[in-house]
Amino acid sequence: MSSSYNEFAHYYDILTENVDYKVRSDYISNFFSDYGNGGNKLLDLACGTGSFCKEFANRGYSITGIDSSEDMLSVADSKLKSKAKFICADMTDFKFSDKFDFCVCMLDSINHLTDIELVKKCFNCVYDSLNKGGIFVFDVNTPYKHNCILADNTFVFDEEDFFLSWDNECENDNVVRILIDIFAFNGKNYDRFSEEFYEKAYDIDEIKSVIGNFEILGIFDELTFNEPKNDSERIYFVLKRN
Repeated sequence: MSSSYNEFAHYYDILTENVDYKVRSDYISNFFSDYGNGGNKLLDLACGTGSFCKEFANRGYSITGIDSSEDMLSVADSKLKSKAKFICADMTDFKFSDKFDFCVCMLDSINHLTDIELVKKCFNCVYDSLNKGGIFVFDVNTPYKHNCILADNTFVFDEEDFFLSWDNECENDNVVRILIDIFAFNGKNYDRFSEEFYEKAYDIDEIKSVIGNFEILGIFDELTFNEPKNDSERIYFVLKRN
């Protein structure tokens, strides 16, 4: 048995086939057009395999994506074919000499930061990387989703050339431990790859406490312009650098 998040990169797009990146990118673009400073330089934080980068590149944005996984970035680079710049970096510790007009951090990447101080460090890096009037849009899984949807459930993906088990273990303080086992067919038998990571859900007030000098333009239930509900599973924050 081997363990490597980089192995997971090769299966990530298959596992997120249910994510409509175009719809989500259209939704986010509304905030850019309504509140943006007129620029077009966009930073995709924790960009993964670059699916959002591709959508925004198709909309005419100049894209830079950062992620801590070199294999994820390799997939992203092959997908974009030189239409974006990719950098391997920690989302809590990065700095750019050139500033951006927009930053996105999607698909609960913030939840991978399991200490609120790390979230604060991430937000500070984003703030310092944006031009005046720059817009930062990110989404987070809610405590409700962690406690009632993910909880202690197991999800199975049975594909033609691999089998994947996604097992959630609910821990204290809105933390979910996620264990992934991938059994990939190599033509004769199956190779096993395993990965373990944690996600932490924060309530709205916790996130508000670490936004620093950002102005909150809105907090919305997923893919709507409505306020979050008690049973919202994912919420969007829209912030502005003043």
